[in-house]
Amino acid sequence: MWMEEGIGKRINTERMDEAAGTGADTVGVACPYCLIMLDDGAKGRGDTTKVLDIAQVVRRSLPDGSPSHGSATHV
Repeated sequence: MWMEEGIGKRINTERMDEAAGTGADTVGVACPYCLIMLDDGAKGRGDTTKVLDIAQVVRRSLPDGSPSHGSATHV
């Protein structure tokens, strides 16, 4: 699970390339490991794509769901 790739692209970069290819500006995930992996992949690419937990995506879709409101922690 924690083994680093020795050849080819890193998996987090590969997955972010795939996500960026969709034109999405936000990627929602339901797994803490995927959140970290894809966020690192976006940063490694110099990408502005946001990687959010699905709960954060849902929160943003609710009335007054902007990240600057409420008491929830935002990444």
